[in-house]
Amino acid sequence: MTAYLIISYDVSDAERFADYNPGKGPEIRATVEKHGGKVLVAGPAKATVGEAPSVGVLLSFPDADAAKAWQDDEEYAPLKAIRYEATTNISEVLLGR
Repeated sequence: MTAYLIISYDVSDAERFADYNPGKGPEIRATVEKHGGKVLVAGPAKATVGEAPSVGVLLSFPDADAAKAWQDDEEYAPLKAIRYEATTNISEVLLGR
């Protein structure tokens, strides 16, 4: 069953975040694709109800195990560290099995 990973955050350090995106864009996509995933949408977020973070990302994976494998991928870890350093209000929500 397809699983979706919704990632949202606020950029707190734009200069450092630029090292992640667009700086590491091809490497990030390669790690997603390695686990059968696809970047469906990524960019500024707008709230329809409540408050939205500044950035939202929607990824799809063949199943939840593949999504979790990407989150734990050793190649992605240093890239994710940059994102974590440059952002606040981080949310990562997995939908599907």
